Amino acid sequence: MNEKYLLKLQQDMQLKNFTTNTCKDYYRFVKRFLDFTNKDAMSITYADIRRFIFHMKDNENKKASTINVYTAAIRFFFEYTLGYVWDSKKIPKMKRDRKLPVILTREQVNMLIDSMDNYKHKAITATMYSSGLRVSEVCHLHYEDIRRNQMMIHVPLSKNRQDRYTILSVRNLEILTEYWYRYNRPRGWLFPGMGGNEPLTNAAVERFIKSHVRKLGLPEDVSPHTMRHCFACHALEDGVSYTFIQQLLGHRSPKSTDVYLQMTSKALMGIRSPFDTFKQEENGGSDNDK
Repeated sequence: MNEKYLLKLQQDMQLKNFTTNTCKDYYRFVKRFLDFTNKDAMSITYADIRRFIFHMKDNENKKASTINVYTAAIRFFFEYTLGYVWDSKKIPKMKRDRKLPVILTREQVNMLIDSMDNYKHKAITATMYSSGLRVSEVCHLHYEDIRRNQMMIHVPLSKNRQDRYTILSVRNLEILTEYWYRYNRPRGWLFPGMGGNEPLTNAAVERFIKSHVRKLGLPEDVSPHTMRHCFACHALEDGVSYTFIQQLLGHRSPKSTDVYLQMTSKALMGIRSPFDTFKQEENGGSDNDK
């Protein structure tokens, strides 16, 4: 019924130069919404969108962040593909719960990486942690992105469609070099998938990280992205500039980096409670107590 509109949606996203993943997600979300309404796209109303949102919220228990992504896809479809004017007062953006992610200690990160028998898995995990990479970024690294002479990693066209450089750890370079020799010296994708012509998928990294985390008895919420969180927090604790961390992570907005200020060890950052600054009497009391 709505094939012509879905085709135009794909063309509109290409004109906006969306990433491949965004195009796939938006197409899938809009198609699901259209299937839910079972109506011609041009006859859909705000009431239909609200009904779909309540269905996801109440019947499927979708998180606010997930619903907001669906809403963004539908809004793009309405504005660009159908040519409607979007009224954000009728479809407000949902407030999200801001839960802090899990942060592992340095000892736990070392245990996670050092205990990996599969050297490819070890190299991927070490690179995510030591350079603060997203899982999609580490999967799409090429051999030439490892700049050994400058001790940097080139991250091409990341989530925000911008190139950046991040640091290359000496210890991680040793792991990457050993991996490269063990795995047939890949010259294209640094971490190729099964066929060799495509990069390893995000899902594959998610699976082996989750499996190893369960084996070690680490918190079940640990994911590939946890490595990036740990990099930022541990760097802050070591006194690395907040601005430098923002640049290394590739955050366009400082607000994206703010969360790490909440999760770092205050003791390691040299922050003390004012309660601990009171001068204590040598015997724990005043002369009047004697």
